[in-house]
Amino acid sequence: MSQKDKDLNNVTNEETTDASREEIERRNRTASDEQSTSRDSDGRDPYGNRGDDRLYGSAEMSTHMKSDMPPGAGDHGGLDYKNLPKSTPGWKVLVQELIADKLALFSLIVFISITAYVFGLTMFLDQAQIVFVDLFAINQPPGDEFRLGTDYGGRDIFGQLIIGTRNSLAIGFLVTLMSVGFGIVYGLVSGYFGGQVDNALMRVVDFFLVLPFLMIVIVFVTIVPSYDIWTFSAIMAAFLWMGTARLIRSLALQEKELDYVNASKTLGTSHLKIIFSQLMPNLVGIIIVNGTLSLAANIGIESGLSFLGFGFPEDYPSLGTLLAYATQTQTLQNRWWIWLPAALMILILMLCVRNIGEALRRAGDARQRQA
Repeated sequence: MSQKDKDLNNVTNEETTDASREEIERRNRTASDEQSTSRDSDGRDPYGNRGDDRLYGSAEMSTHMKSDMPPGAGDHGGLDYKNLPKSTPGWKVLVQELIADKLALFSLIVFISITAYVFGLTMFLDQAQIVFVDLFAINQPPGDEFRLGTDYGGRDIFGQLIIGTRNSLAIGFLVTLMSVGFGIVYGLVSGYFGGQVDNALMRVVDFFLVLPFLMIVIVFVTIVPSYDIWTFSAIMAAFLWMGTARLIRSLALQEKELDYVNASKTLGTSHLKIIFSQLMPNLVGIIIVNGTLSLAANIGIESGLSFLGFGFPEDYPSLGTLLAYATQTQTLQNRWWIWLPAALMILILMLCVRNIGEALRRAGDARQRQA
């Protein structure tokens, strides 16, 4: 190719490049004119924004665009931490769930009323006089002198019912506090440290679980010559903490892997402070539910032991000892006032605690909440 042909090709390419550049500029001008004509009299585009305010630096955003933004987002599309929705405190969730569940709220009112009544009234009752044997008032039906009649020893059933309810509730509360309290500490330590510590502690739990609970409690009650509420509660609590320990341990194993626990360890926070100041508060909801359900079970266990004759003696009544009178055929068939009030009291207490526990359990599960 000659030099003349090369020069001719270069001129042609330059003309083509200039024509392309002019075409691009013309298209840009046309698009800009169309955008300007599409604005309304207030200078807004079809999306409701002024000029170049569609960018992230805009001071205002259209209602359509704001509706697509998440809660707590600012006018620029970023998160506004001051306006972020706050999480509901755990205690408030429990209260809301109890209020939403009318049956649980009614059960709570009944349970508190019974507890306050029996503990308050026993302060003015003379237990020695109530359990005093009166041979001239044997098996009397309910009347003006005895509201709920008397038993085969002439003892007032109403007084025994009040004192027995107080004793059963006191034992239930004490056993729950002892067993759940020890189980919480045991489970937290086992789950937090893990490894060989967890393995050793869980083998102890397995050993207690295989023991025949009822038979061992009966043996201990038989061996101890004289015992009171504290001694009886300690014997029961010594074999009722394993379930709580396993539950808390499983939750602690999951909780300790979270970032806030690792951050505390990195900062040099002591193990005790992490366990009781950080891990334990996050498990309060589960602890309350477990404690509530354990209370009903402990009252039932005490009543069952007393019914079998391995509870308190007759001069120290409980609901189980009153219910044990029903083992006599004549009393069961013809003297309902001796055993029926205690049976109804046990039933009411069990249902109340059960309904309260179910409401608290739902409060800990967001999928089942009624509030």
